[in-house]
Amino acid sequence: MSKKNRQKAKAKRFGEGSARAAVDASTYGAGNAFGSAFVSSTVVDPARGTNSRGQRELLVVDGYNVIHATPRYEQLIFDRSDDPYSNDVYDRARTALIADVAAFAQRRYDAVIVFDGAGNVSADRPNLPQAGVRIEFSPTGVSADTVVQRLCIEAREAGRACSVVTSDGTIQATVMGKGVTRISARMLVDEIRSIDADVAEAEEAPQVKLTLGSRLSPEALAKLEALRNRG
Repeated sequence: MSKKNRQKAKAKRFGEGSARAAVDASTYGAGNAFGSAFVSSTVVDPARGTNSRGQRELLVVDGYNVIHATPRYEQLIFDRSDDPYSNDVYDRARTALIADVAAFAQRRYDAVIVFDGAGNVSADRPNLPQAGVRIEFSPTGVSADTVVQRLCIEAREAGRACSVVTSDGTIQATVMGKGVTRISARMLVDEIRSIDADVAEAEEAPQVKLTLGSRLSPEALAKLEALRNRG
């Protein structure tokens, strides 16, 4: 697929805001515990992109859900080729996801990936940014779903647009609504493949040094030379 066709496919998948609403709180009725935070008529739906305070749209990634939902990352679980003595079976999968989210977010989003602390080598890992992506491990006794929900609600209340990358039905039911949109794990991977293809295409292209002379027609070059001689 050419770069132009990939861009058209991306626009079709993500729309102008690079995200699309998939589920809203009204779908799940008034019994939704988080519904009132998203359906109140007194709260204005944040516009996609950067808000008036200069805050970029927040991208919240449900880390282990995306890893288990896509072969791209799931095949890296238990892969200890980088550190054969490590007890962390998710290390390579997390590293790959972080790199991909950084490439996807670029200057469009402020990205945060939430990983469930349960089952990790250390449930109290430091939440240090990697490749410009904020990393959050849920603390002991708190699920990643709870952290994702909190981040989305905080963004909503702050008037900040927010997109969530997840295939988890529970999260969709509790946080999707005005100001919060969903990007599925498959859509994320499709976009990453498109980015990979663009990079490969650029690397394979012949390296042509574009000088001023190579960009001007013979007639334009002649006029430029005449002006120089006149000076």
